[in-house]
Amino acid sequence: MRVSFLLLLGVALLVACHAPPEDGTRLRLAYMARLTHAPALTGLDSGRLAAALPGTRLEARPFEFGNAVIEAMFAGDIDVALLGPNPAINGFVRSSGEVRIVSGIASGGSALVARPGAGIAAPGDLRGRRLATPQVASTQDVALRAYLRRHGLTPGSDVTVLPMSSTEIRLLFARAELDGAFVPEPFATELILTAGATLLLDERDEWPERRHPATVLAVRKRYLDAHPDHVRRLVKAFEAEARWVETNRDEALGLCQRGIAQRLGRALPDPVARAAFERVAFTADPMPDALGKMARDAEQSDFLPKGAPLTGLVVTP
Repeated sequence: MRVSFLLLLGVALLVACHAPPEDGTRLRLAYMARLTHAPALTGLDSGRLAAALPGTRLEARPFEFGNAVIEAMFAGDIDVALLGPNPAINGFVRSSGEVRIVSGIASGGSALVARPGAGIAAPGDLRGRRLATPQVASTQDVALRAYLRRHGLTPGSDVTVLPMSSTEIRLLFARAELDGAFVPEPFATELILTAGATLLLDERDEWPERRHPATVLAVRKRYLDAHPDHVRRLVKAFEAEARWVETNRDEALGLCQRGIAQRLGRALPDPVARAAFERVAFTADPMPDALGKMARDAEQSDFLPKGAPLTGLVVTP
């Protein structure tokens, strides 16, 4: 893990030395086809995000994982991105501030579920178990490791934590070779409704007022410095889109379901989509205090250097 982060840092430094002039005629946006990225799906498919950038071509590209988004930002291939807070924090620290958070997008939307028949009803039952997360150092991976430590369990010795794809998780659940998973929505709800999993933890219950960042909006500092007006207009557009989603949740969910089906080639079952969407709220608040806690949690797992400074992580364009 440390090796991969060092490779990312090397790429970042290379880009810093050899980056071409920033192209102001376009803005390259990364997002994911997920319910926690609803303002991107509704804003792109309605044309509202593009309309907020007159004279600038909006090029939107879907990704699967936040760490891949950070790599693309380091390489100068993406200008602005929706991604989980922990990959954004990693990007900021490892590149000495080349990645900055400019807004919040979503809150909530992560859960720890247990395989049916695993006999897990409380944190103490997790000792000796095998649990999955989407990716090493992802937001859910960091949250699970912090949750285990809070309950006196050491990740890697008391509990095995395995990064794996949703397909692998489904398969190992069916084979009873995996005991649980800490995953984002709608996959958590899908496991509950279609695989019989039980909800062990709704992550909102771990945070004050049940609010914690699930998706943030990040920008490459070079692009922000070169074209602050572009970024400012996009941030305002996402803020308006988050408000629209919150006040038009049924319509927004319908747009999201169609958008996800178009991008992934499969539609979410309506009961799964509706139940999962209820666990997500949309807000432009980046929640800087929560980001600080997430960074400290990442340090405890050796995903970040101890005492990594966060000054300038969140900026107002």
